[in-house]
Amino acid sequence: FFIFIKAQDAAQVYIPIVPTRLGDIHVTIYASTLIGKDEITRKLHVEADGLPQHRHQSVLLDLSNRAYTFQYMHVNITETPIIPYEYDRYYVYGSNKASISIVGDVVGPIFPTMPVNATSLLHLPMDSAEQNMFSFAVNMYTLLYMRYTQQKNKTLQRDAFHYLNVGYQRQLSFLQPDGSFSTFRSDWNNSASSVWLTAYCARILQEASFYEWENYIYIDPVVIARAVEWVLKHQTEEGSFYETTWMPDRKYNSSLNFDRNYGVSQRNITLTAHVLITLESVKDLTSGLSSKVDIAAKKAIQWLERNMDLIEDKGDTFDTAIVAYALMKIKAPNAERAFIALSKKSTLAGGLLYFARKNVPQPPFKMENQRPFLLPRLPYEYDSENIEATAYALMVYVERQELWVDNIVRWLNTQRLWDGGWASTSDTANAMKALIEYTSAQRIRDISSLSVKIEATSLPGKSQLLYVNDKNRARLQHIEIPNAWGTVKVDARGTGYAILQMHVQYNVDIEKFQTQPPVKAFDLVTKQFFYGRNQSHITYVSCQRWTNLHESERSGMAVLDVTIPTGYIVQQQDLDAYIISRRVRNLQRAKFHERKVFFYFDYLDSEDTCVNFTVERWFPVANMSRYLAVRVYDYYAPERFNETLIDSLSSYALDICNVCGSSQCPYCWIYNSATRLSVPLFTLIAASFVLLLRNMRFMQYFDHFV
Repeated sequence: FFIFIKAQDAAQVYIPIVPTRLGDIHVTIYASTLIGKDEITRKLHVEADGLPQHRHQSVLLDLSNRAYTFQYMHVNITETPIIPYEYDRYYVYGSNKASISIVGDVVGPIFPTMPVNATSLLHLPMDSAEQNMFSFAVNMYTLLYMRYTQQKNKTLQRDAFHYLNVGYQRQLSFLQPDGSFSTFRSDWNNSASSVWLTAYCARILQEASFYEWENYIYIDPVVIARAVEWVLKHQTEEGSFYETTWMPDRKYNSSLNFDRNYGVSQRNITLTAHVLITLESVKDLTSGLSSKVDIAAKKAIQWLERNMDLIEDKGDTFDTAIVAYALMKIKAPNAERAFIALSKKSTLAGGLLYFARKNVPQPPFKMENQRPFLLPRLPYEYDSENIEATAYALMVYVERQELWVDNIVRWLNTQRLWDGGWASTSDTANAMKALIEYTSAQRIRDISSLSVKIEATSLPGKSQLLYVNDKNRARLQHIEIPNAWGTVKVDARGTGYAILQMHVQYNVDIEKFQTQPPVKAFDLVTKQFFYGRNQSHITYVSCQRWTNLHESERSGMAVLDVTIPTGYIVQQQDLDAYIISRRVRNLQRAKFHERKVFFYFDYLDSEDTCVNFTVERWFPVANMSRYLAVRVYDYYAPERFNETLIDSLSSYALDICNVCGSSQCPYCWIYNSATRLSVPLFTLIAASFVLLLRNMRFMQYFDHFV
């Protein structure tokens, strides 16, 4: 086609593109004039319709005492989505894919992305102070790990320190004038300061305060000192620390429900242990503040020790684990008693040792041709709590040089839910730190050299060979398997350790094939209303509430994740104005990302909390998105979720000409054709007679002159 462009001007041209397959499609546009030409190529990513379902398998390949091992893994997807004699299908055509990854360590890959954060590791949004602090922490832990294991990479270190500085500056935006940190920025919302969060921030910032790093990142000691000073103001005379608000992570609220017959006015066992860990770690404080910290730490130790009977009798596994770790770190007199209480809450099954509130099923497998095929794991009832409790226990066992550390490490690696992490931010940070301490103590990286051969049913006649050696131990190597189904065989030979993982994704458009939560925790009702000439606007109304009242009276920080059709957006300033209006209780933040809108709530309770927002078409896209996901979950316990499927048929049924304007798509028939008018038969005959009579008179007039 041809377009006319004036000198020093530009023109916008819409070109219809119909994708014929999923994945990345490269579109090349050529333009030429009488005196020159140019071309440009852009990548168009096409995703399958429906709700993405994720399955993960992780296993630790231990070749420390044998020369080779075989591992069989089941993708758990059929070759075809067709269900015989039924209209429904198992999954959306072409949406099934898998990736197999390996890294020569028990900790995980070093900087699989730059930077690493909650989104890249856990596929979670990151708009609060704790989530930003987590991103800071995992980048810092990775740098420390490189330092401990003497892996020098100047390019990675330079980039990592750059993002550490960015994260530190961003964290200061959550800092309050009194030295505390609030969960969200308080420039235009009412986010309260938190003892739990402020203690965590002070601890992480202290861990990043290395003399050797001062030329790369400088942590102001005044920030740490003022945060610690603010935390000390929230200690009771008896020694416990109390929170000023409902904590985002419910694990630190649970001890409030303990029986009060023991004579202690405010329990807060987990929070006190959490703060005690921070008080043990902070250093280089002013003399006056240091003495206050020492006094507060002694009071907290005495208070925890006075409540050891309560912890032993009624404490959950997580409570016992964090108390045992805190008392061990500070070398308290009752640290041994706390360790014994912790060891009594351990579970040994199938060679795996873990610490959980309830028994966790062993990694599932099925026998085929007399071979055990490992199956993907489903969400368990207390995933995040079990992982974090076991991580604290591992740090205690490593410090004490106990015999069962290898079994704990093996269990932690079977619980991975993503290549780079576990369930949520809190458990991932502690698990990563625990595994780094284990690796540093065991020095297992000195003996790793493996070759791994991978064969997949969906890739017949092909095999992939990966090597793990000194040069690439920390690098994440992966193999993509499109149209994944059937089984995968792994043949590993050599010596050392490696983490083998397989992540499977497929999309569903039938509700009964969705992954169900282990515990029903939320009610979720979402409606959408289309309006405009071509459904150009969609209003969403979503109501959600917490229903798991026997576990807690309210949720932790809850996130509502709404997927919107391709081509629609919502202006961020409109979402900000919605928050400022305070029309929705407990709503603290709303954020628009690509094709998603996230709403952050302090908590959800038994009453409905409803949000209402409108998206508008920004790009002419049609016939691409029909089945969309709406999900609500507890951020620090993502296994507590509810996901619903909404049908956007009204927008899906449109074609490209319906969503284009006349100036954008002039070639569409609806803009260049006339409407056929209906004319009565009598009118048509009369008009024909008049035209015929007129023609006869004209001919007579013409003959007269001739």
